Order: sequence, then structure tokens, then C-alpha cells
Amino acid sequence: MTETKNFYSAANQNFPQLNESERRIFQYVLKNFEEAKHYSIRQLAKKCYVSSATIFRFTKKLGFEGYSDFVDSLSNTPEAPQEIPHSIKQKDYREEYLKNIMESVRVADQERMEKFNQLLDNDPVIYLIGEELDLQALRYVDWLFTAQGFRSVLLADKAAIRNAVHNINDNDILFAFAYTGDSSAIIETIELVKQSSQATIVSFTRAVTNVVQNLCDIDFYIFTDEIIYDSLDMTSRISMIAIVELILYKRLKRATTSE
Repeated sequence: MTETKNFYSAANQNFPQLNESERRIFQYVLKNFEEAKHYSIRQLAKKCYVSSATIFRFTKKLGFEGYSDFVDSLSNTPEAPQEIPHSIKQKDYREEYLKNIMESVRVADQERMEKFNQLLDNDPVIYLIGEELDLQALRYVDWLFTAQGFRSVLLADKAAIRNAVHNINDNDILFAFAYTGDSSAIIETIELVKQSSQATIVSFTRAVTNVVQNLCDIDFYIFTDEIIYDSLDMTSRISMIAIVELILYKRLKRATTSE
């Protein structure tokens, strides 16, 4: 009888071989480990918005004989402590860290970046919304927008959010850093803004289909390794910031060239 593979050992060994779609599946399994143990191949495919054939190829790339072997591995592998993500176990976390940034920048849709730049030409008020670590990253983004002369408003509390919902105009932008994409407060704010105006909703989320992503007009997704330490989210937001910087630096270059 063949010994059942440990899911995390297989993942650590074969993760670099996964393509973009397969990495999304992997991230979904990590976030929904217990539920995934009981999914059929069709159910997991539906949850990840891919075909059953893509799920099968994903399991083969991880070194499993097929989907049943993959499920057996999940069932026989205890869920890893959240403070020790797969990337930390790897020999060279630096390589994986840089790879995630490069992949996030590589897949950033140029048309969306240009569309966002065109919106900035209309001199909008940019309302920045995020929670916890996302909010901390937005403080730097707020500085970037302000430094280039934009009217930027950081929504750091409920009063500021309520005021923004009442005052946002069709020409304005609601700009969300929402890594998980499932924050009820951010989802509620987006829905309220959509009810009261035609403002453009721009979001930055993880590379897994999520609610915030589906509600937005322009979404940029990133790859990163989720790190929870002592119950605190320490997942890198560098890829989010890098895309914003690229958009604004391109705009800055255009402005200095035309002078």
C-alpha cells in the first residue's frame, strides 16, 4: 500500500511549478482546509471558478496520483499552524517573496492601470478604505496621492466612512485595499457608495475570487504568502503598494516629460 503524502510537504516541494490559476486553487485550499477535505472534484472546481480538468492537473503537479490521492492527503494531514505558512518552511523565503512581487506586477492589467490613470485626469477626490494592516499600508498610499497633488481622504474610522458615503460624487474614486476580499465593513461601504453615486470602485485583493473583487469596477489582484503570527496578520502588502507606485511613477514621468 502506497504511503499517503503529507499535503504540506508535497506543496512545499512542488509549489514553484504551479501557474497562476493553480496558485489560486492552492490559496483557496489553504484558507478552507477543513471544508476542502470533503469536496468532490466538481465542488472544488466550482468554488475556485475553474474546470475539473484544471483541478486534476493541479493535483498532479503537486505530485499526487489523482484527486482521490489529493483528498486522502488532506484528510490525513493535520492543518498546519497558521504562524508557519508553507513559504516560511522553504529553504529560501527571499526567493519566494521576490517571486510573488514580480508575478503580481507581471499580471497587473495594463488596460486597468491606464483606465485608473485616466480617472485621475478628472481630478477626483480619492477615498481610501481598508482595515488593520491594509489600513496601515494605505497611510503610505495616501501620502503618495497627496504628494502628487490629489485630494486624498483616508477613511480611518466609522465617522469618516459615513461622511464619505454622504459626500462622494460620480467623479470620485473609492480606493480599497482589501486583501482577503471578505470584510463585511468594506463590502457594506462599497454597496452604500454604489447606491448613492456612480463613483468608481477600485480594489486591491488577493488572487482568489472574492466578494470585494466582484463588486468593483477595477480590481488588481496580488500574490503573496499569508503570514499570521501570534494571531496578527503580517501578510506582505508590498505588491499592492508596488502596483500603485508604478501607476503614479508613470504619471509623474509623463508630467515631467511634458514640461
